[in-house]
Amino acid sequence: MNKFVVVDLETTGNNNRGQDRIIQIAAFLLESGEVIEQFSSFINPNMNIPAFISELTGISDEMVQYAPQFEQIADELYPMFNDAYFVAHNVHFDLTFLQKEFERIGLPKISPLAIDTVELTRILYPTLTSYKLSDLAKIFNIQHENPHQADSDAEVTAELLTILLKKLESLPYASLKILEKLSTSFKSDITYYISDLLQKQSQSFTNETVDFEEFRRIALKKRSFSLPQEEEDFVEFDEHLKRDLVAQMAVEIPNFIKRNEQFAYMHDVFDAFLHNNILLAEAGTGVGKTFGYLIPSAFYSKQFGKQVVISTSTISLQKQLLKKHLTTIEKIVPFQLKVASIQSKRNYLCLQKFEYVVGEQFDDNYDSILSKAMITVWLTETENGELDELSLPSGGVHLWDRVCCNEESENKRANPWFHKCFYQRAKNQLMLADLIITNHAYLLSTLKNKDHLINTVKNIVIDEAHALEETASKTFGTSFSCLKYYQYLSRLSTTDSNEIVHRLFKIDEGIPNREKWWKKVDHLVKEIKYESDELFRLLRGFILSKQNELDKENIRQSITLSKKNTSTQNWKVIQESANRLIHVNNNLFTGCEQYLSLIDENKISASHRSMITEFKMIIDQLISMKNGLYEIVFDRNDHYICWMETEAKGSFHTTMLYCEKVDNADLVQNYLINGRNSIVLTSATMSIDTSFSFLKSSLGISENKNVIEKIYPVPSDFAQGMKVYIPSDLMGIKEITQEEYALQTSNTIRKIVNEVKGRTLVLFTAFDLLKQTYDNLLQDLDSLNSSVLAQGFSPGGKQKLIKQFLQSKQTILLGTNTFWEGIDLPNEELDCLIIVRLPFTNPEKPMFIAKSNLLKKAGENSFTSLALPLAVFKFRQGYGRLIRNEKDQGSLFVLDNRIINTNYGAEFLKLIPKNKIKIDSIDELLKDF
Repeated sequence: MNKFVVVDLETTGNNNRGQDRIIQIAAFLLESGEVIEQFSSFINPNMNIPAFISELTGISDEMVQYAPQFEQIADELYPMFNDAYFVAHNVHFDLTFLQKEFERIGLPKISPLAIDTVELTRILYPTLTSYKLSDLAKIFNIQHENPHQADSDAEVTAELLTILLKKLESLPYASLKILEKLSTSFKSDITYYISDLLQKQSQSFTNETVDFEEFRRIALKKRSFSLPQEEEDFVEFDEHLKRDLVAQMAVEIPNFIKRNEQFAYMHDVFDAFLHNNILLAEAGTGVGKTFGYLIPSAFYSKQFGKQVVISTSTISLQKQLLKKHLTTIEKIVPFQLKVASIQSKRNYLCLQKFEYVVGEQFDDNYDSILSKAMITVWLTETENGELDELSLPSGGVHLWDRVCCNEESENKRANPWFHKCFYQRAKNQLMLADLIITNHAYLLSTLKNKDHLINTVKNIVIDEAHALEETASKTFGTSFSCLKYYQYLSRLSTTDSNEIVHRLFKIDEGIPNREKWWKKVDHLVKEIKYESDELFRLLRGFILSKQNELDKENIRQSITLSKKNTSTQNWKVIQESANRLIHVNNNLFTGCEQYLSLIDENKISASHRSMITEFKMIIDQLISMKNGLYEIVFDRNDHYICWMETEAKGSFHTTMLYCEKVDNADLVQNYLINGRNSIVLTSATMSIDTSFSFLKSSLGISENKNVIEKIYPVPSDFAQGMKVYIPSDLMGIKEITQEEYALQTSNTIRKIVNEVKGRTLVLFTAFDLLKQTYDNLLQDLDSLNSSVLAQGFSPGGKQKLIKQFLQSKQTILLGTNTFWEGIDLPNEELDCLIIVRLPFTNPEKPMFIAKSNLLKKAGENSFTSLALPLAVFKFRQGYGRLIRNEKDQGSLFVLDNRIINTNYGAEFLKLIPKNKIKIDSIDELLKDF
């Protein structure tokens, strides 16, 4: 069957079983890629169109008033579905709605084979960040004149289908064979179509191409190998700086302006490498920090044949360095630059594990099946095999846990995929690289392994250095997740034939007393389930019993484990329960180890060896979590702070336990600082009143002649486009109730965005206040001329929210935590920034309490030595979102009256040029717009 009818409906609502009706329909009949028939019409629904539907679609009551009713066009439409695939974007909605309409007027129900272009696009283009039709139209350069009108949407979907079918036809035989097997569980009835493609390929022998290689019935992209280019005589850094660098930067960097601050910064970075110094370099927004350290790092590495490691705070920033900055650097420098990137093992696909899971006979989880299909196609495209390239569905994270690399993946003898392993390839590339790009978490996690290649590199750049200490706390700390423990435990189910234990005990019929082992494991798993449920209930109850009435309003509850509250009878009951759970866990681990020792891995198939590998991984994870639980419940010491958290309205599985070292300076000093020739620590925010003492203390950097401190100020013309407004008539949070404060905040935001117009980013310090403000804004959307996005409530993670934010000129984005730093919205993409409260750390946070207590013991003031410096750092990061280059324009509103009513408010005000600040009532301030 080679006919496809592409359909789109606009309706009065989503309820096809109730009173909702079609208001517009369009259908395009395609055969052999050509439109052979089309139909489009408004439909009179004999009811009023809801206002929000009219706003979304642009279709009004007047437009359908004289249109035909559905029964008047049904006879013309109905024959189009004979012997054709029914295609739509979210096919279930359109097909079921149309089926109900045909049934309503007495026509037989249509039951065609269906294709969902959302699903098919996810499978065939697994790295896209959005699968909305309007976004796909932009990605594939399809003209989309009237989004949310049926004729325009159907035409775009028809063009999209043509692109998808061509992509499907281009896949290699091995990939299509896997998709054919998985497709029986797709929403789309695509199995027969794939089978036809396989038959054609087998007959025409076109399954071998120069783009793919096949190994063990899985198709991979052929890896590219480039021969080193012959390099001209090397030009030293100082000479190139004087002669060609400015001209090259002007050509390759958009909107480049030569700034003395940037070139002084470059000189200092190069000198730090040259003279084995520790350079603390604060380079404010506009200096050109990233190019400022990358260029001298590249020259130093090439000139002296010494590698340089560059670490930044997150994987997304690591990727930004690679895709945005280093591709430009390679065009600027007069030599071939070899760059390698590395991150945690679990971020790489293990091909051995994937071979095993994709060959499973039983899998009834849709997200798991969809993820397998997406990875199958992705393997024909990816060079690196890294998780962040993929846009897996929410349930795909569980599949990734099963197929990511771990220690077993590095077993060369047992892994037939070892020589094609993505993680091994990444590690091998490190040896050949001039620059090694990584992130703080991976860098710190490798420090205890003295043999790791990164630890042999003597020159390091730490970008976003202000975030290093917090990352060290998490990396060197311990945590225990009740939910994660439960998820791993559930995979040891003996009753589910799809789970690993059930299949494991069928591997070798020759094992003596197999039934005895089976019963023993079955009993232990059930006992662990009982004991873990009991412990998790006790832990949650312990947390909630310690909360006062005010705390109970918080979404997430927490409690620090102190000598006082762990000396109670309730805690002793928890310890007894934990002890029982640990004991039963140990019995299970011993039993499983004994059973595995009876299996001769040389006599079993590769798929069975993969099954054993997966089973060992589950056991290793449970052992690691059991050890973490023991450390937190029984083995705390004074150098660590331990605490527990749970969702106020969630189940006991939402409980988390944490244990982190209060002061990580000695660990950072011993593992990172000591033994290096040179270190450059850089960020836009490192100093307090031109002093680096706070940062040096937290990272264990001692005073000596090799420590160089430099501040490169923001260029004088950089803040010209910024105006800062501070309302003087807003109440403080302690002067009114939380509900009143949230209402005041939402009303003020509404006033601001209606006057300022454009994209507005609103930064919060507390998720609870964000939620209340978001709810208030939603209650009166009609009085707001913008759409509203909110972290934690609007679908998608940080990057998806930012993309949605940029798609409309009139949008408000409410964010906390990660939105304070690490996002770049240049070129007039951000019109207004609102800081709701000065970003002081919650004084009830366990780590903050522990650090404050240490300072008090040392005779220091915890507010001036800890709380204020941290808040100033974060405030600088926050308002840095607004002005990212000298051409940016924007308004900053600070809604916290403490900035003008307290002595410490001056510490924040001094960060902003005085001539840019205006203080008045909110109504007076808005007269500027």
